[in-house]
Amino acid sequence: MTAARPSLWRVLRRLAAAGLLTPGAIWAFGVTAAGGGVNLASLLRFAARRRGDAAALVDAGEPTSFNALAAQVERIAAALRDVHGVRPGDVVAVLAHNGAGLVRAVFAASRLGARVTLLNPEMSPPQLAALILRHHPTLEITEADTQPLLAGASCPSITAAELLERAAAVYRRLRPVNGGELVVLTGGTTGEPKAASRKPSPRSFALLFIHLVTALGLDRHPAAYLAAPLFHGYGVAAYLVALALGRTVYLVPRFKASDACALIRRERLEVVAVVPSMLQRMLAEPGADLTSLQCVISGGAALPAPVAVETRRRLGEVLFNLYGTSEAGVAVFATPADLAAAPDTIGRPIWGVHVTIRDDAGAVLPDGQLGRICVQSRAAVKPGAWIETGDVGLRDAAGRLFVRGRIDDMIVSGGENVAPWEVESVLLTHPEVREAVAVGVPDPDFGQRLAAFVSLRPGSTLTAEALGAWLAERVARYQRPRSIELRDELPLTAIGKVDKRALASPPPPTG
Repeated sequence: MTAARPSLWRVLRRLAAAGLLTPGAIWAFGVTAAGGGVNLASLLRFAARRRGDAAALVDAGEPTSFNALAAQVERIAAALRDVHGVRPGDVVAVLAHNGAGLVRAVFAASRLGARVTLLNPEMSPPQLAALILRHHPTLEITEADTQPLLAGASCPSITAAELLERAAAVYRRLRPVNGGELVVLTGGTTGEPKAASRKPSPRSFALLFIHLVTALGLDRHPAAYLAAPLFHGYGVAAYLVALALGRTVYLVPRFKASDACALIRRERLEVVAVVPSMLQRMLAEPGADLTSLQCVISGGAALPAPVAVETRRRLGEVLFNLYGTSEAGVAVFATPADLAAAPDTIGRPIWGVHVTIRDDAGAVLPDGQLGRICVQSRAAVKPGAWIETGDVGLRDAAGRLFVRGRIDDMIVSGGENVAPWEVESVLLTHPEVREAVAVGVPDPDFGQRLAAFVSLRPGSTLTAEALGAWLAERVARYQRPRSIELRDELPLTAIGKVDKRALASPPPPTG
């Protein structure tokens, strides 16, 4: 299954509206490539030539213009080369939360053609030490609060603030450099993350850019709040699209629903990029005023149907859903019309992407049958190769795709295959339930059983027993959780997904 190409006229009209087809923009692109080469930093230099002293970033309330950001990146790149010896192909690890420091570090290392590896700041020191040992970085760029996490690592490190200060005194002109790679790590806060590496590809980025700009009309909005973490593939993609459009990006180091709602209300922001659990918590925030939002982009995790329905009820036709993986990139896209027709859909493939549903033997399945979701994309880590996303899903007769959960989340309980997502979707239909997940846990009688963890909406007096009785009438006997535990909030991973591994792990011994 492949998406239909948007009409050429519509594409040209949207690009013209974004100011990307003017003689000045075309000239700026040519000068940018000639002066600095084709690398990730090329987008920043291109945006600076077009947007100049307009605000590129607002970090902790402090704006930084496109010109200032581009100049800082050039000087930091020179310091990385002359002081720290970074050369094309070297690995530079970046361990930081959303903010100007992370952005400057990534673009400066990319300007030198380095292999930039984005680390998750919520990982434990042993996990980070193992990653450092595996990737052999020449330098680690951190923040003041993340640097202690790398205390046991065996390579030089410097904070982004120290690097910016050092760069002010060091500058020699850089020659153009082509290439470089950006590496994002898959997986949550436990286990062994896999590296997904991409080289800057104007053609692949152009396909995603054209599709998103054409569908979302992002050129109509002057600014965006990126709540999704930039060390994740979804957050990186969202930032690069905003940068190419020359839009102001608001960044906050750590997500908190009340702070996010306050920022949107105060700045009257029209665009926000979130992970579904963030959107869920923002909608549940008492007194939240999100009425300025005209484009809500959800990605990085499955979007629960009740969240899509509630967003539409509260804000209208503003919700878009992106689906992809670190290996395959953004692959599938749902519009407000798709979500209105089927709130649990992930939509249809974007331009240039093929999606099939296959059985365990690799055979392509017909519409309506559940199987493994496989993606072929030019923007993938291995362009042209079929990639299993690790999700189970199906396609309906209208061509819409649906995710029904992770393959490795399935359990066998008393000889029956049990899908946690089926129980979760029922729990989420209860009017007093805010968040719900189900995980497999060992059971002496059945081998495995489900355990459900639920957070309730503010003011709810629902008990676990009452919720269990309500659920028992709506699921099969073998699907009933062994236990339902009510929590004020469910734990999240650093990218904003509910941390199922943490919920499934037994609590540490006390005393």
